[in-house]
Amino acid sequence: MKKHIFLALFIFSFGCKSNSEKLATIKGNYIFFDDAAVLQTKDEIYGVFMNTKALELNEKAKALNAKPSEIIYVELKGKISTKKDEKIMWEKKFDIKEIISVSPKKEAKKTLILGTE
Repeated sequence: MKKHIFLALFIFSFGCKSNSEKLATIKGNYIFFDDAAVLQTKDEIYGVFMNTKALELNEKAKALNAKPSEIIYVELKGKISTKKDEKIMWEKKFDIKEIISVSPKKEAKKTLILGTE
């Protein structure tokens, strides 16, 4: 009987798919305009899914900047995805799950860099 209970617990523990998501922490430049947003790190550019956390981040960004389309520096936790999306055309996409920090961009240059200079 004990073997059956142990076996059932073992199968249940390791046989089920885990609900906990692996979240990535990303620091980078964030820019939004109307219903689109982009997150740029040193090495990658991500299209941002416009969920409630992204809208919350947009409101925090508006409080830091005179213009909504200015870049801010953020640290975010979320899920990285490469699945196709009809609205986001970037290859990599980021789904914000947690806003860690938001601060104004410290560099004088406030443009989105798409390549090497």
